[in-house]
Amino acid sequence: MFFLWSGVCFVSYFLRTVFNVLKYQKNPMADRKIMLNIVYIVMAVLWFSWFQMCFFDPMKINIPVWARISGLVLFIVGVFLFIYSHINLKGFTGKGTLVKGGIYSKIRNPMYFGFIIWIIGFPVFMRSFATLISSVVWISFILYWKLLEEKDLEKQYSEYREYKRKTWF
Repeated sequence: MFFLWSGVCFVSYFLRTVFNVLKYQKNPMADRKIMLNIVYIVMAVLWFSWFQMCFFDPMKINIPVWARISGLVLFIVGVFLFIYSHINLKGFTGKGTLVKGGIYSKIRNPMYFGFIIWIIGFPVFMRSFATLISSVVWISFILYWKLLEEKDLEKQYSEYREYKRKTWF
């Protein structure tokens, strides 16, 4: 089952990456409402399959309780950061406006950062070694999404380079 869920997870990451590339290339297909809905579904499948990987991981590792608790704390902080930044983004959203307030005044990509620490923390908590190792692949995808998004934002907003210099991640 682990390998099935790993495959589903990989395909989901790949599809999300294709969407990001289309968006970066200004392909009109990426702006269609149906595509955005598909991306939301793909992300739900991605998260579900990734959690299944943790539960079905065949390589459980023995780690001390403090490390498992640390993993749980990372997971909770990552989920909180992801949700909080999404809510914060909605509060500032205005077409054509660079969001620089709230959490975005400190971290440029808090959703991606939250996602990264959550995909490290939960496998540690679950003692899921193969899933933890696979995080290198997933984080590579996320960093690529971030790179494309930041290149696009630099083209879109003249003040983005200065904002990037003053913020982290």
